[in-house]
Amino acid sequence: MRTAAGFPKTAEAGASLIETLVAFGLTVAVAALALSLFTFHQRLARAQLDDSFLQQAQRTAHRELRRSLRGAGRGGIARPLPDQEPRPRLAAFVEKDVASGHPVGGVTAAEGTDVLVVRGVMNGPLYWVGDSALDPVSGRGWVEVRAETGGGVSQPLSALQAAGEAGDDALLLVGAAGAAHAVAPITDLEASGRGSSRVLKVHFHGDPSRGPIAAAYAGLSSGGVWPADRMVAVDRVGVLEEWRFYIRPGDPDSGRRPQLAKARFYPGTGIAWRRRSSSLLQPIADDIVDLDVTIVQTADGRRFTANLVSTARAGEPAAAALRVERTASSAVRLRNLR
Repeated sequence: MRTAAGFPKTAEAGASLIETLVAFGLTVAVAALALSLFTFHQRLARAQLDDSFLQQAQRTAHRELRRSLRGAGRGGIARPLPDQEPRPRLAAFVEKDVASGHPVGGVTAAEGTDVLVVRGVMNGPLYWVGDSALDPVSGRGWVEVRAETGGGVSQPLSALQAAGEAGDDALLLVGAAGAAHAVAPITDLEASGRGSSRVLKVHFHGDPSRGPIAAAYAGLSSGGVWPADRMVAVDRVGVLEEWRFYIRPGDPDSGRRPQLAKARFYPGTGIAWRRRSSSLLQPIADDIVDLDVTIVQTADGRRFTANLVSTARAGEPAAAALRVERTASSAVRLRNLR
């Protein structure tokens, strides 16, 4: 049969409805698979990125913890008198599995985590004393520290000067041959000379009746009181510090993540250093959700080791594919607790 134009008549070209639906279904399936693969790889990449961030956070956390623990007890605050037992808790101890709302000064630690307390002359030198005067009964006196000792040893005085200018910082006084030590608040500072001839005259007063800071410092001295019968000469001095390491809980409402932080106090007190709230919240690493610290003494009683375990977590808790968790551990030998 021919058309009016003389051409043969053929069936109409094009796809049927069924063919169209099949093609559409295949397109949707391929697109869904591609989207699924894309989402999976996106989540995998995010998890890997979170994991690398957690590794770095834990390295930072453990580096800071190890550095501080190695300074625990520096200056001899845990060293006993000849007739006494060592007091390692003066230098380092752990508040285990704290309850909800556990205070660290004006802030709180996350529930179920540990709080590590470390004391020692950690961020400054132990200075050799050139001259001193001391009333063994009242604990009042002064020490002179020179920028260069008589033997030609250079002593940077910046840390001691900063402590003296602020007042109330803890001055650790070490007796001759380390026989005894005492802790007293700095009350005044006199500076003279320049360069290598610079001299700092630091005044202190160890009378515990002067207030809670002085009373707490006396408790950190040899025997738990000012060692009136043994502290007759001062050999070295340093600025005693106290740091507390804790987990600050996250806040979902503000988007704040949990973090390992540290706080500085006047040693043996609950008073923030310099009485500033900023002293209580010095962040170290984000996404650290748990800190577990154990201080172990060897059977012979001569060595102490701190075992540190931290747990880091990132990602949305509701989405398992986005949640990454890591545990890191390290051990630190404590050298100054005996």
